[in-house]
Amino acid sequence: MAWRIGVDTGGTFTDVVAVNEATGQRYVRKTSSTPDDPSRAFTNGIQELLNDIGAQVSDVHFISHGTTVATNAILESNYARLGLLVTQGYREMLEVGRQTVPGDFGDITWWLKPPRVVPLELVREVPGRLTFRGVEHTPLDEAAVRASARDFRAMGLTAIAVSFIHSYRNPAHERRARELILAEHPACFVSISSDVIREYREYERTLSTCLNTGLMPLVTRYLDNLQGRLERAGIAAKLYVMKSSGGIIRAAEMAPQPIAAVLSGPAAGIVTATYYGRAAGHPNLITIDIGGTSTDICLIDQGVPNMLTEGRIDVYSIKTPMIDMHTVGAGGGSIAWLAAGRSLRVGPRSAGAAPGPVCYGRGGTAPTLTDAHLVLGRVSPYLLGGAITLDAAAARHAIEQQIALPLGMSVEDAALGILDLATSNIAQGINVVSVKRGRDPRHYALMAFGGAGGLNACPVADALGIKTLIVPPAPGVTSAEGLLSTDVRSDRVVTDVQREDQLDLPRLVREFAAVYRQVQGDLEREGFDPQHTALTAFADLRYVGQAYEVRVPVTVLDASLSEAAMRNAIKSFHRAHDDRFGYEYEGRQPVEIVNIGATGFGLFPRPMTAVEHREGCTWPGALTSVRRGFFRGLGACDVPVYARARAPIAVSLEGPAVIEQYDATLVVEPGWRATLDDVGQIIVIQLAPEALPHVGTN
Repeated sequence: MAWRIGVDTGGTFTDVVAVNEATGQRYVRKTSSTPDDPSRAFTNGIQELLNDIGAQVSDVHFISHGTTVATNAILESNYARLGLLVTQGYREMLEVGRQTVPGDFGDITWWLKPPRVVPLELVREVPGRLTFRGVEHTPLDEAAVRASARDFRAMGLTAIAVSFIHSYRNPAHERRARELILAEHPACFVSISSDVIREYREYERTLSTCLNTGLMPLVTRYLDNLQGRLERAGIAAKLYVMKSSGGIIRAAEMAPQPIAAVLSGPAAGIVTATYYGRAAGHPNLITIDIGGTSTDICLIDQGVPNMLTEGRIDVYSIKTPMIDMHTVGAGGGSIAWLAAGRSLRVGPRSAGAAPGPVCYGRGGTAPTLTDAHLVLGRVSPYLLGGAITLDAAAARHAIEQQIALPLGMSVEDAALGILDLATSNIAQGINVVSVKRGRDPRHYALMAFGGAGGLNACPVADALGIKTLIVPPAPGVTSAEGLLSTDVRSDRVVTDVQREDQLDLPRLVREFAAVYRQVQGDLEREGFDPQHTALTAFADLRYVGQAYEVRVPVTVLDASLSEAAMRNAIKSFHRAHDDRFGYEYEGRQPVEIVNIGATGFGLFPRPMTAVEHREGCTWPGALTSVRRGFFRGLGACDVPVYARARAPIAVSLEGPAVIEQYDATLVVEPGWRATLDDVGQIIVIQLAPEALPHVGTN
């Protein structure tokens, strides 16, 4: 039997999913993450799952990995100390940055610029200059490059970034600089901006290149550790890594471009969510992926998540293709605390995997959202089928001493307050990707996944007026499942700013042909022949005078760009601009083409999905226990607990109720009705007001 395995490393748990390529059977396993060395949890989880299903290491043919290593390194400033080479006259590029100040104008008195990825004393200027067309104006000073490389080597630096002006038009100077640096400092990691992103805007390009360079030693060591552990375990399968864009790439190809994996794990979850949303008849989704430390939020329109050419990680704007997601500091491990001793707060600090929530018994002393759920009877006193026993008394004591007594309220009310604040934080995050972008969340279904997604789904939906919830079959390992449902992806782009009324089509045609060949070459190196590939084209457009672009698809025939294709893309831009911003200037303001590019996919065969047979299943037959619970507006009550594995298809269950499975728990609040569909998803619908007094099963 051949198995495909997906491994998603999170802050608290590492999730593993195995799929049998012949039968479509899926098996899941969660193991505690090992923050000191994430590669240990990676191989631990694989070995544990293989033992569970009785498979041999020789049966594993494919492994795909989603990791937070790059993200955490940026958040913790834990990247390598590096040097930077820039064009003469641009030494202060990172110091100047952009004029944009986050927040309201009233906040600028306290705003500080982000820490410099490369301090000014480690930036060196190099004579040599290209024009904005990429034509050499002044030759590169090779002696200056060599001298800088020797200087950095003497300082003990093992990473050097290179970002020259206009290198996006012509990478010749940067490529030569890399050769010279490696000649003087062979053990150095070198990254050049024209390899990281072939787009203009020198600040973002330089910043992204510096972060990419700083991450290279860390990510290279991590991937080498993974590969070594797999080899020692006798696993010869190819290792792929998820990119922020939702595609995967061989681990060996990821090492030189770790910046492409900054949202690796969350992107995989969106791939799965998109599939299940379409299967449920809801292509318009808002997804919440609630883990141990944070909630990742994404809006999906017509089955397609919005893609960004520039995203934000912490305080840094990064130029790399990524799925548009917003993250808030609200997860199962989010710590509840009192500001000034009297104002309840939840997050953004998290107990993480170590020490974890108080109820885990691993040394945690601060109450968390998970502790609140346990006190409220929403979580059983065990996790992962009994692998982790929870200490309800310790959770109750922590909330009582640190929250309830200081505020003069009961433990249950304090726990409900913690849940309410976490709900508010998540709802505000959803407003960022919906209301602030002209989308009404009430017109979307809410898909909840992640280990804590089902615990918070109904309150979040209530807060936003959303009437439909979807919980996928394995919500706790949705990101790991998505790693097995995606393809190899390559994105290439080139900047050439042209007005539509002064279009140099032959030049655009040549540039696009070069980009197209690059994408084809990327897929060939990954081992794909043409019949197993798919390529699409796109353009980034804007109105003359704007400082931002909108990406639209371009239809090409036989890999050739035509004037008609560009004119149609411009028409699409007007509609896309109106849809996103609420206005358009067609016929009143000329359009500028900024970037032209292509995306290629190396297509993997999809493993079939095994269909569950549930003849004879009933909700009474799925009942495992009844426990005391607490709900806002209802107070204390007996809550039936059901096993999802024994739930019937197309038979409704009204809340309050708890539906448990190995990897996650769903709380069906009063006023909601849950039904399992034939795909294995739970669809939860809010009841009409007149139906609310009826509580129980149908």
